[in-house]
Amino acid sequence: MRFWEIGKRNLKELYRDPVALAFLLGMPLVFILIFSFAFGGQATRPLSIGIVDEDQSQISTAFVNCLESIPALEVAPPIYHSQSQAEEELDTGELSIYLLIPRGFGEAVEHRQAIDLELAYNEADPMLPQRAVPVIRAVALEFLNIPIPLNIELRETEVEIKDEYINYLIPGMAVFGLMILIPSVGGIMVRDRAKGFLSRLMTTPARPSDFIFGYSLPFVPVIVVSVAIYLGVGVLMGLSIIGNLGLAFLILFIIGICCLGIGMLLGTLAKSEEQASGAPWIFIIPIVMISGAWWPVEQMPSVIRSIADALPFLHAMDATRSIITLGTGLEAITNDLLYLVGWTVVIFALGVILFRRSMRS
Repeated sequence: MRFWEIGKRNLKELYRDPVALAFLLGMPLVFILIFSFAFGGQATRPLSIGIVDEDQSQISTAFVNCLESIPALEVAPPIYHSQSQAEEELDTGELSIYLLIPRGFGEAVEHRQAIDLELAYNEADPMLPQRAVPVIRAVALEFLNIPIPLNIELRETEVEIKDEYINYLIPGMAVFGLMILIPSVGGIMVRDRAKGFLSRLMTTPARPSDFIFGYSLPFVPVIVVSVAIYLGVGVLMGLSIIGNLGLAFLILFIIGICCLGIGMLLGTLAKSEEQASGAPWIFIIPIVMISGAWWPVEQMPSVIRSIADALPFLHAMDATRSIITLGTGLEAITNDLLYLVGWTVVIFALGVILFRRSMRS
């Protein structure tokens, strides 16, 4: 009956660590909730679309107003009167898709002639026309209210990429790989605290910031090598880098530093190595799922998108994809860059404050 005694002992050990137990029992529930909220029939975020009204007639203006009233669409201001303006913003990534209402639209409607519309989009996101065409067709037919032949011509803006899926996947997986630093760094700090190493260091004149940055410094080369590996393997798999490689590298490096700061924060708060190493995965996997690592967040409900927008990971993925696939420059991703830097500074400052409190206690 020795196995029974061993079993009882291990059962007690399991229940003594509620975080590990919650991880075992809670992870399937987290996956169920994430998938159900993300793809479970709730209203998805409206599709942002530009409008080019070359006709500029009363009828075309009324049609634009009709499009603006549809909840499934979010007409991006301003309404363009020249296709060249919209085309320029499509090339820079400021627009992902636009609808062209050609000259003669109002006259064709009045005379019940065939209507031709053009939908231009960036081929880096082939899901866009699948979402836009049914909505625009339904709105147009309801607006016309007569059986006029309607043709929506699709036009891709060519991007010199070999594999659209790889160009979408690699930036997301690179950010996911850097997020593994969170439990790794947190586990090291808790392990040192359990061995008494941190206690001995606290008897020295070192400041809290010295501890935080001292634990962070060795991981900086790890971030650099990791990003180089992710991008290098991506290139071998067919990743096409259209934009500035250095700028993409900078974005991934900053999100890596941010992950270091989160790991330090975790290591300060966690009570055991199991908590620091296991518990973060309850949050990492769902965050990666809603941040667009594996599928576009535009397909998710607005509440999920809002949560993802508040975190830095979506901004890192979007900025990296925009640079790599669209050739976007610094001016177009400045907001994302500042958001990442802000998150990193706040996280490290919070880590220093909490570590100071733990030293006093």
